[in-house]
Amino acid sequence: MYKFFEPKRLLIFTLVFSVGTNVFAKNLSLEQATILALKKSENIEQYALDIEMAKEQIEEAYASLYPQVSAEIQGIRHTKAPVLQFNGTSVPVRQDWELLSSLTLNQIVYSFGRVGSALKIAKLSNKVQIKAKQIAEREIRQAVEVAYYNAILAKSILDISEDSLSNARKNQKALQKRFQGGRVPRLDNLRMESEIAARKPSVSNATKNLKLAYLQLNLLTGLPINTNPVLTSHLGSSFKKLSESQLISKAKEAPQVELAQLSVDLASKQMEIEESYHYPTISAFGNASHSGTGDEMPPRDENLFTSVSVGLAINIPIYEGGAVVSRTRQKAIEKRRAEVAKQRVIEQTDVELLSNVQEYNTGLERLSAAKEAVRLSKQAYELTRTRYETGGVTRNDLNDSERSLTAARIEVESIKFGLLQNKSIIKRITEEVE
Repeated sequence: MYKFFEPKRLLIFTLVFSVGTNVFAKNLSLEQATILALKKSENIEQYALDIEMAKEQIEEAYASLYPQVSAEIQGIRHTKAPVLQFNGTSVPVRQDWELLSSLTLNQIVYSFGRVGSALKIAKLSNKVQIKAKQIAEREIRQAVEVAYYNAILAKSILDISEDSLSNARKNQKALQKRFQGGRVPRLDNLRMESEIAARKPSVSNATKNLKLAYLQLNLLTGLPINTNPVLTSHLGSSFKKLSESQLISKAKEAPQVELAQLSVDLASKQMEIEESYHYPTISAFGNASHSGTGDEMPPRDENLFTSVSVGLAINIPIYEGGAVVSRTRQKAIEKRRAEVAKQRVIEQTDVELLSNVQEYNTGLERLSAAKEAVRLSKQAYELTRTRYETGGVTRNDLNDSERSLTAARIEVESIKFGLLQNKSIIKRITEEVE
């Protein structure tokens, strides 16, 4: 059974596993990143355990609905047997040995909602844990999406920075072409060298930001820290305008709002169960015993007797010093707190949703203008460089035109990232954004 761990087979298994891991590390979609993050999250695992605990609490609450059966057996040695005094005469009531055995059954008949409320509380606790897990999953998805898009943005800005550096070198070549019939002025050449040098820190800073973006993504997904996966999902090029009214209606079903309502329901049931302690409980019971006493253990059959009894018990609370009233008032306060918290959650959810929808729709207008700016800046830069080669514009005009193109391209990518960030937040609330 241990042949699998022979050196050759173990080496082959290790190589196959390593190759598979490296292949996965080279390509990473947003969906794959989300799955990895959900698997890695300790919070999700904790919520899963809480859900299992809540299910067991439901089973425990159900158990109170069923009969409770217990058995007891005792073997007693009387070193000095008890007696009864009668007219100065002692009559022993036990011999040296005694055997006691009994079977008891208890069944709650009516408790004024106490048992039912306990069962409802257990079920509500289960729903609370499930909803809390759902909230945690959505928050993780949002965090992964933002980290993923941030890495794509960082890569785009690095590409733009490298293009800007390349354009600066093209500008220097345009300078040389402009003076190809003679000597290039030293000042102009120094200025062009300065423009090239000025763009290198931007490339270095963009490289650093990309590494940090990968680091954040790897921490969320559990990938090796130094992994730089190829991100196969893209920022997208087209975005649709969002409807506030439709999303607001969906926000009422947001898990955080539903969780707040469950907290109110839970507090209400807890108050009901405290109120039920004002009222009596009715239960039925039955008992069967088989016992006897004798000079040996077990006693002889003729000394053993069987008895059976059934009955109905009513437990009436008369006075508990106001403890029940106090506990009921505490639960009423907790219910009111839950209602206030629910209203606050609804307001915060609506504000967060509306602000992100408005930012998103405003960003759409900015994106359209920014794309047009990139198109015009690209044309302007190409024309300016051509004219510079023939002496139609100055060196400053050429460098300013290139900077405008770079800034416009970065603005487009930044706006797209902002739109996706808004969509990620809206999706966490409504699950309605595609």
